[in-house]
Amino acid sequence: MTRESAAPDGADADAPAVPRQAATVLLLRDGDRGVEVYLLRRVRGMPFAGGMTAYPGGGVDVRDAEAGLSWTGPGAAQWAASFHCDEPLARELVCAAVRETFEESGVLLASSLDGAPLDPASAQWEADRLALMARERSLSEVFVARQVTLRADLLRPWAHWITPEAEPRRYDTKFFTAAVPEGQEPRDVSG
Repeated sequence: MTRESAAPDGADADAPAVPRQAATVLLLRDGDRGVEVYLLRRVRGMPFAGGMTAYPGGGVDVRDAEAGLSWTGPGAAQWAASFHCDEPLARELVCAAVRETFEESGVLLASSLDGAPLDPASAQWEADRLALMARERSLSEVFVARQVTLRADLLRPWAHWITPEAEPRRYDTKFFTAAVPEGQEPRDVSG
C-alpha cells in the first residue's frame, strides 16, 4: 500500500494534484577527481519523467516500515525534525530511501545483524530486489527474513522539493545523501 495522492470526492477537477510522499537519494563516493554522484536514466515508458536522468528514488510504501524492522542510526524522531513531518512518515521516508536506492542502483544501505558482509549483487539479493520492485514483498519483510538492519546512519537529510502544481503527477520529495558503502558499486539495474 502506498501513500497515494487522490483528490477527495467533489474536488475541483482543475485543482492541482495532491503530491505523493517520496524519497530520493544522492549516492556519493570519492573519485580520482573529487566527489562522484550516481545518476541513472529512467526507463522511457515510466509515467513520471520517463527517459530522464535522475537520482534513485520513488514513492513511499507504508508496508516498508512495518514492525520488526531492525534499524541502526538516527531514529524516526530525528528524521521527523529534519523534514518537518510526523514520526510515522519520517520512518516511511527513510525506508523508501533505502528500498528505492536498492531497487534502482543495486546499492544496499543495510548490514547483517551478525556482522557478516552483504553481497547485494548475489543471486539471492537480486531475487529480493526484483520482488521489491514488483511489490511482491516489502522492505521490512525482506530485511526481517534476511536478518539485516536498515542503516539510517548512512543517510543524511539534504533537501525537500515539491513537484510544481502544473504537473499531473506530483511528489512531495525528501532528498537524502548517502556514501556508497564500502565494497558496493552502483550498477545499471533499470532493465
